[in-house]
Amino acid sequence: MSKILIIEDEPDIAKVVRKRLMDHDYEAICAPDGYSGVQLARKEAPDLIILDLMLPAGGGLNALQNLRLSPKTQLTPVIVLTGMQDAEYKKKVLDEGVDAYLEKPFESKALLRTIGYLLKQKKPS
Repeated sequence: MSKILIIEDEPDIAKVVRKRLMDHDYEAICAPDGYSGVQLARKEAPDLIILDLMLPAGGGLNALQNLRLSPKTQLTPVIVLTGMQDAEYKKKVLDEGVDAYLEKPFESKALLRTIGYLLKQKKPS
């Protein structure tokens, strides 16, 4: 069972995403801000991270940079799931090394398809 970390400060969104993941046989853990998300990622070594950008305690971009700097999480696939719709900021985030960028509101099927694809890519052949 793949473990997915959801770093999301909106409790309702985190709850919906977590339920969708659990309904599809993923283990889902949550963190409410960037700082605790990075700490939890280092401790739990998730197979994939879903990251909001508009976060308290450092923000999503800062969390992403910290995840990419840590040997424990630098290769972990990251899906950004955000309500931010700024093309320049999106480019900056993509340049930091995210694996997928989805905007809110999002479709569960698109998120699950993206997760499945990234987890397949991660597994050694």
